Amino acid sequence: MVVNGCLSGDCNKDLTSSEKEVLHLLTKEFLTPKQVQIRRKCSQQAISKIICSLKRKGALNSTLKQVVNIQSTKQPNHQIRLHGQEFNIDILYKDERYKKRIEQGNTLIEDGNTIRLYKNSIEIYSGQNFYAEDSQKATIDSFHYWNRFFVSLEHKLNIIIIKSGSFNIKLVNNHYSEINNELARDINIKAERIKVYATEDGKIWFTIDNSFNLNEAEAIKPESAKQDITKVVAHFNDIRDNEHLPISKLSIILADTVKNLNTLTIQVNEIAQDRKYYAENLKSHVESIRILGMQVGKVAEGVKKLNNKIYQKKLTEW
Repeated sequence: MVVNGCLSGDCNKDLTSSEKEVLHLLTKEFLTPKQVQIRRKCSQQAISKIICSLKRKGALNSTLKQVVNIQSTKQPNHQIRLHGQEFNIDILYKDERYKKRIEQGNTLIEDGNTIRLYKNSIEIYSGQNFYAEDSQKATIDSFHYWNRFFVSLEHKLNIIIIKSGSFNIKLVNNHYSEINNELARDINIKAERIKVYATEDGKIWFTIDNSFNLNEAEAIKPESAKQDITKVVAHFNDIRDNEHLPISKLSIILADTVKNLNTLTIQVNEIAQDRKYYAENLKSHVESIRILGMQVGKVAEGVKKLNNKIYQKKLTEW
């Protein structure tokens, strides 16, 4: 996984030897700050200073628990890139220092991310990219990163935004894309555009993007992007694994197929209309046959009565 900024990768390598030692004592040996002070034979002020630095660097949270690190990897073909994340966060606690910070300006940049400060909330516009083999792994990596970032932000702004059982952090936007996608590469070479709109609401859910020269097939609908890119990747993996036609030829075939399907749809509709006409005619014919049947029944009854009369008359003559 690759992200932009100092909170990515193995963050412990950015710690001093003293910070690493204190972090180990607090999170691995579960000592209290006072016990760490005794073990290291230093002042309480020195320990407090190191703990504050660990919080500022996002290595330690407010309850003195270590925050998970993220490992870095390369970007092979067809990896998933998670980006464009946006968060709306309600502040659970703040003091006067936060109010004074807003008065200095309500926008700041931290680790490549843009943060907008408001009275009771903050907005975060991600500058990070998370690369992984699939959307699930990219999502997990992003959660680890943002956990570190939120902890660091709490310390910097003197606020509380993370609390167990609270649902104050809302992810309102995110994009998932497959990089070096064959269709995207073919479309970008031709300088063409592809946008696919969802049938349920008419919003764009899939597009081809080359803003970072990555030839990306991108799912951009916030509420379904993760599931959508999974389906897209499955489709292209089927093409790769089963030796289908090249994407350029496949695009032509797909276009012809759509055209033929439209023609077939028109023909089916015409047949349906004909069947409706035949059904109406058949209904009227059935009614006529029913009436004719009743008349035939009456005629048969009359013939029966006539035969009885003739029979009786012959008996009398005999």
